[in-house]
Amino acid sequence: MRSSILLQSLQGRMLARYSKRNCFTQTQLSKPANFAAQAQFSDVIKMNAWQVHSYEEDLQLSTARKPLLRFIDSILVKVESASVNPIDLYMKDGYAKNALNFLREDEMELPLTLGRDFCGTIVRKGLTVDKKYKVGDRVYGFIPLYRQGSFAEYVVAEHGHFHHQPDHLRPEESASMIYAAMTAWSALFVTGGLTRGNTKDKRVLILGASGGVGTMAIQLLKSQGVHVTGTCATDAVSLVRSLKADEVFDYTQQDCIQKISENRYDIILDCAKFGVDKIPNEWKFEQYITLNSPLILNTDKYGLVGGSLKSISTLLSENIIKIKDGKMVKWGFFLPCSKGFAFISRLVTCGLLRPVIHKKFSFEQLPDALNEVKKGHLRGKVVVNTK
Repeated sequence: MRSSILLQSLQGRMLARYSKRNCFTQTQLSKPANFAAQAQFSDVIKMNAWQVHSYEEDLQLSTARKPLLRFIDSILVKVESASVNPIDLYMKDGYAKNALNFLREDEMELPLTLGRDFCGTIVRKGLTVDKKYKVGDRVYGFIPLYRQGSFAEYVVAEHGHFHHQPDHLRPEESASMIYAAMTAWSALFVTGGLTRGNTKDKRVLILGASGGVGTMAIQLLKSQGVHVTGTCATDAVSLVRSLKADEVFDYTQQDCIQKISENRYDIILDCAKFGVDKIPNEWKFEQYITLNSPLILNTDKYGLVGGSLKSISTLLSENIIKIKDGKMVKWGFFLPCSKGFAFISRLVTCGLLRPVIHKKFSFEQLPDALNEVKKGHLRGKVVVNTK
């Protein structure tokens, strides 16, 4: 009898602590009254997640603790779909761990759940979340690099990082877009300085226009009236043209470099790891923006201070070579900006930004999905469905 009372007391304390940390009152959770209910409660706080337990090793499908709502303006989402991005491959091997550990606050570095964008259903919401978001609503969004990701049954999304899923899209279509679109927006509209009012007569060249970021960049730019030229392989020319690119050059053809040289570009966006050192001198441009900067690699190798100094030195040296010709070299990064996401979400809702999916996988096939991205030469995004 005493042991039964003690067990129920412990269960009550666990529930009280759990509900408090999740911004809820005790009455919003039911208290288990027996061992069967205790086992059921254990299931409630556990989930399946694909995690990295040690860098440079394979992902493992693990039983993890369901994430808690650490902030009262965040939501808990039951994930239906997620997409695989190249950053997931890099982070699996320890990429950016020094910089991200600085931002993780009290979160554990390992085990690490990968996955940067998602679509799913709200199952719990913090006290200050906007009333337009209700439990049961389907939402899509992104997860910053310093948070546990979406390759799991549940994920926490912070304020400004989620919106209602557009009615005309399926979950996997919604999940496929956001991280790539936000990366393109960050590079073009933040690093590149484009604004909605200064795009008239602008010309942008996209190297690697058929990949995840490239396909989003084309559509973002065309929505703002920019003249877009894209490069891709022969088998992707029709895809890039279908996205309304004004010119498409097949980089496997010998005359590609000559064709690019015939025009001047306000921005060259390098989504293909082409490299500024390989840009022909006859190419005319004002800004070259690469998504493959050495900043994070330098930070991983030399630490935050040493890596930053090394990166500044590299960037200065690259610009000294180009600036005499009126050219500038810049590095583009994904920025977790709510303003950018709101802009992108409006374009998606209006049908001005559409998904481009390369291949779909089930949740159990997630390692295969990562291998598909690793092979490269993608035509859009690789997505994973958890249902």
